Amino acid sequence: MVTLLYIGAWPFMKFIGFILFLLIAFLGFWCLTFLVCILPYWLTYGIAENRGKINANVSPDDVRSKTLPHQQNVEVVYIK
Repeated sequence: MVTLLYIGAWPFMKFIGFILFLLIAFLGFWCLTFLVCILPYWLTYGIAENRGKINANVSPDDVRSKTLPHQQNVEVVYIK
């Protein structure tokens, strides 16, 4: 380790260490964000919505996009 202080590789190694530190900090931030915010949301609302407990009273026909003749307040003048 002492020899690294006297050769030109030491500043490069400090730079690589700083880049690795930034990478680890970035990954740690997103892992904590996922574990604290996103994962509990998926486990509460996502599973409940997939099992039909949320939005159970919404008809799929109301959500599905309609073709032009089936939309409200639309008058089709010409159909080929």
